[in-house]
Parts: sequence; structure tokens; C-alpha cells
Amino acid sequence: MINIYQPQLAKIISIKQESLDTKLFRFKFLDKKISHAFAFLPGQFVMLGLPGWGEAAISICSSPQETNNYFELAIRDVGSLTHRFHSLKVGETTTVRGPFGNGFDLDKFNGKNLLLIGGGCGFVPLRPIIVDYLKGKIKANNLQIFYGCLNEETILFRDEQAAWNRNSEFTVILDKPYKKWLGEKGMVTDLIIKRKINPETIVVMVGPPVMYKFVLKELKNKKIKDENIYLSLERKMYCGLGICQHCAIGPYYVCKDGPVFSWAQIKDIPEVI
Repeated sequence: MINIYQPQLAKIISIKQESLDTKLFRFKFLDKKISHAFAFLPGQFVMLGLPGWGEAAISICSSPQETNNYFELAIRDVGSLTHRFHSLKVGETTTVRGPFGNGFDLDKFNGKNLLLIGGGCGFVPLRPIIVDYLKGKIKANNLQIFYGCLNEETILFRDEQAAWNRNSEFTVILDKPYKKWLGEKGMVTDLIIKRKINPETIVVMVGPPVMYKFVLKELKNKKIKDENIYLSLERKMYCGLGICQHCAIGPYYVCKDGPVFSWAQIKDIPEVI
């Protein structure tokens, strides 16, 4: 078992520019025992750190099936620490603690219709679910994926989307596309309104908090049950252990009890969305 209080060293083995401000980093633990012991569920996160700079909570975006070989983090350049991460090169090392939090219970998806809704960089934690569905590790009846972005420069995982299209109903919609964009235009809620969605569908959504209010309204119009809606919350997380209390919402700590919650679990907490 990994000691989640103790940072472990992980080496960067590849870096890929995914969008204008986001890079996909592939890591491997230096200690082989740690690498073999590392296990996570989609939706969980690690605390990625650099000595002298601090730590940041980053969602894991690779398949849990690949943890013996590597794990991947998509890091957006939004502050001093993430900007420092973006300056790192292949072969350099970082510290990693975790995994932390409550992930998605993949067994609940088996035998169900599954809808993934992602907004902007919030799409990152959904990638492991898609990868495992394509590998047959998730036995959902079918998969719909609605991905909303601002424009072409913010789209993530472009190289993988052809495979997603072949095996699911995958749609990207852009809020402010350039003139040459031939795909859907508008907000991700427009896809929910226009598409046929089975009322018994399991819905997983990850995105900015402002998105949830409007998405939830349209999901209720489609008769989706509260207990079948799962979402990941964004809060400032400094410890990952429920000690610093920065991420408290109602009776929960997002870092420990979340970040994944069912809507039935948190819908009566005023500060959620």
C-alpha cells in the first residue's frame, strides 16, 4: 500500500501539446514497487509537486489498466506552479502523492446506457472512462459523449477522437468557433436538448461549476433520475486528506468524500453550484 503522506518520485517519460494551454504529461514512478502498487479509479486525482514550488491537485486521465507502465496528467497552464510544470522536459522528475478522493464506480455503468458530458478542460477526467469502454473493460450498453469547448484551440485529445467516433456517439460543440468550423455550434446543453437520451441513462459530467446548473436543468427535462447523475466538483485542494478544510461543502470534503458525487447526494447543499 502506498503511503499517501509521503511524496514519491516520478519521471516524465513523454510530453505532448494537447491544446493551446494544455500539455499531456506521461509519468513513471522511479520505484518499481510503487509503480506496481499504484491503482486508481477514473475521477481520482494526485497531488503533483515540485520542491520549492508546492503541489497542485491534478486529475489522472489515463486508463487504470496502464498503471504498471505509466500514468498521465493533462496540465493546463493557469498559474505559477502549472506554468513551472509546463517548462519541464522529458527525463525530469516531480513528486507525486495519492491517488486521492472518490472516483467513479465503473461497475454501475455495466448494462446501462452511459452519457459523458464534458466542458472545457473538465473533460480530462472522462478520458479514462472512454479508454476503458473502448477496451471492453466497461460493459455499458452504449456510450454517448457530449464535449463542449470555447473554440478549436481548446479541444483536447484530437488524435483519439476518430476511434471514439467509431465506437460511440461522440459530438464536439463549440461556443465561439472560427468560420471554418463545420461541426456543432452552441453550448453543450444544446446537444442534450437535440439528442435522444434514454431516461434510464447513467450520466457523468465534469466541467466548470457554472455549466452544472444549466446541464442539470436539461437532464431533468429528459427525466434522468438524480441518483443516476454523477458529477465532479472543483474546489481548492491543498492537502488531499480533508485536513486543511479549504474544500469543504456542507458536511463533505471534496478531496476526501469527492470529487465525484451523485447529484442525489449533494443537491440540497446551497453552495454546490
